[in-house]
Amino acid sequence: MSSLSPVRAKPGPIVMTEARDRPSIVDPRAGGRRLIPVLVFTGALLGLIALSIGTVRRDLALMLIVSVLVVVTAFHYLFRSSQFFAIALANLTGVYACVFVFFVESNFAGVNAPVLWLGFNLPLLSFFGGSLWRRSAIQSLVLRQRRPPLGNIGRIAAWLVPILAVGAATFRVPAIGASAGWLDLIFILAMAAISAVVLFVSRDVAVFLLDTAVLFEEFFRRAARLAAPAFAFLTFYSFLVIVFASFYSVLDNLSERRLFRIDGVVRHITFPESLYFSLTTLSTVGYGDIAPANDSIRILVALEIVCGILLLLFGFNEIFSYSRERWRSSDRKER
Repeated sequence: MSSLSPVRAKPGPIVMTEARDRPSIVDPRAGGRRLIPVLVFTGALLGLIALSIGTVRRDLALMLIVSVLVVVTAFHYLFRSSQFFAIALANLTGVYACVFVFFVESNFAGVNAPVLWLGFNLPLLSFFGGSLWRRSAIQSLVLRQRRPPLGNIGRIAAWLVPILAVGAATFRVPAIGASAGWLDLIFILAMAAISAVVLFVSRDVAVFLLDTAVLFEEFFRRAARLAAPAFAFLTFYSFLVIVFASFYSVLDNLSERRLFRIDGVVRHITFPESLYFSLTTLSTVGYGDIAPANDSIRILVALEIVCGILLLLFGFNEIFSYSRERWRSSDRKER
């Protein structure tokens, strides 16, 4: 069993070490190069959200990208956070942004852009400030004996109650019919109340993100081990798709009658359409836009469906068996 131990080679932030390099909120190797993939992931995630937001309010889209990138960068450098911790932070702020946009569009559509920017950033600044204020407490929790992942989920759920209560109360705002000035004031007061809760529980949120980062790293490590068998599976899968698609196309061209009904019309099937039909048939999805129109071709389609089911069953079983063997082999080498 691995254990955590503090390292104090030189004065500076406490760092935890472990046989498998468990991610930490503090990472002495954190630097510009490690920040680049984090910012790329964060930018892609937020860009996707911003594209949908931009159709309604462009100021919200710009505010979302700039604010979150600044917070992630600040955490990375000031806390020397690991890549996976930064990714977990980016994911959580992305969820916050989606919820924020929902409440703004529902209850505060008339809020001015500067007030909106301030309200969005208040919880982020509170979390950053609270984490900085309680940095030593967060590090001491990190350096304790290993906890079960997400072991503090009860405390995390507890601080959601007052935040949800504030959010629920804002649904009364449109019924008040407040002027623009009063709407801005109510909005700022609501976001200030949420920020106060975030400041109070910043330590718990940081530890929650740390535990999430542990799960992220474990997931990506196991996914990397599945790359080779998954590629082999997909190669054979694509081979079957192409073979059956070729059969469909050749038989349709050789037959005097058309064998497929496409968008309700019995006509000749093109090779791209046969590839699409073969893929949906092998995966047993069957959208219905292309269907066999002849008994002879239905037999071949039924055969492909059976092959698809067997391939999925045995293919996934072989992938997981390969992964388990690799995991046991690596464990034996570490011992």
